[in-house]
Amino acid sequence: MERPNCWEFLKCGREQGCKAYPSHGRSCFAVTGTLCRGEEQGSYDQKIAKCRETCPFYRSMMGGD
Repeated sequence: MERPNCWEFLKCGREQGCKAYPSHGRSCFAVTGTLCRGEEQGSYDQKIAKCRETCPFYRSMMGGD
């Protein structure tokens, strides 16, 4: 079974405004300037700790949930 894109998993409805859309839906955490919790995020280095701690999509992709 193919894994969903982040916008499918999270059902955020922000596909058109997100920099991960349409090509980086399974690696959004590595894309600078994505929209998370309604706010534009910074670079990978700036946001990865928050992704690891609070993002259910990230945890599912990394096998944590």
